[in-house]
Amino acid sequence: MRAMILRCLIGASAFLAVGPAQANPIDDCNQSENPEKQIDGCTEFLQLDPFSPYVALAYGRRGEAYMRKGDLARAIADFDQAVAVDGGQARLYVSRGLAYRDKGDLDRAIGDFSKAIELDSKFGEAFINRCVVYEDKGQADLAIADCTAAIAINPKDAVAHNDRGVAREKAGKIEDAIADYTSAIELDAGYRDAYANRAVLYDHKGEKDRAIADYRAALAKNPTPQDRKDLEAALERLGAAP
Repeated sequence: MRAMILRCLIGASAFLAVGPAQANPIDDCNQSENPEKQIDGCTEFLQLDPFSPYVALAYGRRGEAYMRKGDLARAIADFDQAVAVDGGQARLYVSRGLAYRDKGDLDRAIGDFSKAIELDSKFGEAFINRCVVYEDKGQADLAIADCTAAIAINPKDAVAHNDRGVAREKAGKIEDAIADYTSAIELDAGYRDAYANRAVLYDHKGEKDRAIADYRAALAKNPTPQDRKDLEAALERLGAAP
C-alpha cells in the first residue's frame, strides 16, 4: 500500500500546438485516455512534421502511452529520442527515469532523476521520484533527504510527506514516520495509502483503537481488491468489523 510516484509523465500542460490542418493527429497525441490512439496520433504527427519544434514533446507523449501499455522498451526508446532532440527538458528525464524504475534499472532511474534536478533544482517531482528509488534500494537516509527537499519546495505536497514517512519507517524512525503520515492526511483527507501506512505502525505499537480507525479509513477510500483483502484481514485480526 505504498504510493507509486507516477505523476510526472509528460504533464497535462505540455501540448502540441500547430495548425488546424493537422488537428486530428495532434488531438490524438495530446489525449491520454486511449494509449493506442495516442501512439497512432503521435506517430502520424512525427511523420507529417518531422522538423516541428514539438518533435521532442511528441516522442515524449508517445513514450508515455507505451508506458501505460507496459511496453517499457518502446517507451524508453521514445524518451531516448526525445532527449536526443531536446536534452534541456527536465520532465523528459523524469519520464524516462520512471520507465527505468518500472524496468527495475534503479541506477539509471536515479541518473535520470538527478539530471532533471540538475536542469531544474526546484522540480519537486524529480526529488520525490528519486526519493522513492532510494527507498527501493534500501538507502533510507538519501530517500529522506530527497523527500525533505521536495517538501521544502512544496510544503503542501501530501505525496512527499507520505513517502518521507515510508523512508523514515525503513530507517527505524517510527514516530517521525507517523508524524509524516499524519501530515499527509492533514493535507489530503482522502489519502488512502497514508491512512494504511499509519495504521500499520499504530498496529505494531499496540495502539489498537488508532490502528482500527486508520484501517477503516483506508478501507472506506476505494482500495484495490488486494488492498481491501489485506485491510479487512487486519481488522479481523484486531477483532474489529470493517
